[in-house]
Amino acid sequence: MSDPRPDEHLLIASTELMLISAGPDGAPHETPLRFVYQDGVVCLLANPGADWYDNVERDRGVVMRVQRRAFRGRAKVYGTRQRAQMVEALAALFERKYGAAAARAAARGARPVTIDVQF
Repeated sequence: MSDPRPDEHLLIASTELMLISAGPDGAPHETPLRFVYQDGVVCLLANPGADWYDNVERDRGVVMRVQRRAFRGRAKVYGTRQRAQMVEALAALFERKYGAAAARAAARGARPVTIDVQF
């Protein structure tokens, strides 16, 4: 059995997090986002043109705030070969959490991002 992860229950139960990424000038950029959490990984779908996606593509180190708890993480973005498969997999997770209509809207033109949470 693995060790419990501190405050993991917040990631499991919450429907929104505040993603804090470094903007082009290095200043913190905060974005509220819907997300799915599974097995130590936060899953996100970026809308086309999302500033935060450009930020994590440039600098993978992020902070996620859920309620009053901050979690550090390392983001992973996916190239065009993996993108469609990842969007499909993440859309299925989003559908279970937010419903079919929200999942379809989130997946339309989306770019997938996963973040390994550092507990």
